[in-house]
Amino acid sequence: MIDEKGRLFGLINIIDLVVLLLILLLAFGYFYRQKQQAPAATHTATVKVLCPYLRPEVAEQIHQGDELVARGQVQPVQVTELQVLTARDSDTRADGELVLQQHPFRKDVYLTLEGPVSFTGAEVFLAGQPVRAGIDKYIFKTQTVEAEGEILSVDLHKGQ
Repeated sequence: MIDEKGRLFGLINIIDLVVLLLILLLAFGYFYRQKQQAPAATHTATVKVLCPYLRPEVAEQIHQGDELVARGQVQPVQVTELQVLTARDSDTRADGELVLQQHPFRKDVYLTLEGPVSFTGAEVFLAGQPVRAGIDKYIFKTQTVEAEGEILSVDLHKGQ
């Protein structure tokens, strides 16, 4: 069976055979495991964001259809709705009453973002950033604009 050169049936070295069988076993196990795993359901989210108190020149640079940028790459997350309103500001009158008034030139930008989300444990990520209603340091970033915003709502949608 094993000749003087250590070959099995004079064809292959026994150590080479063991290594080849180990590689085949690992490859079979990998493909079997991949086949057994159910494909992950894809989730998308609709996220409403308020970018308050922006200069008008910055607000004008945001457009419906803009895609977000993260990690130096354009992400498949789009601005689907956009509303630019005159910013509101509070002031105190001489008698101490707090009044709400419109700011003379600043703008509040309300955005609706839609795109795929990923999960890390219990955290939900959209374009690489965690998203939860109430996060007030959300960075909205496109190829032409970067602004800080607050997440108003997150609506998850389970896909196929």
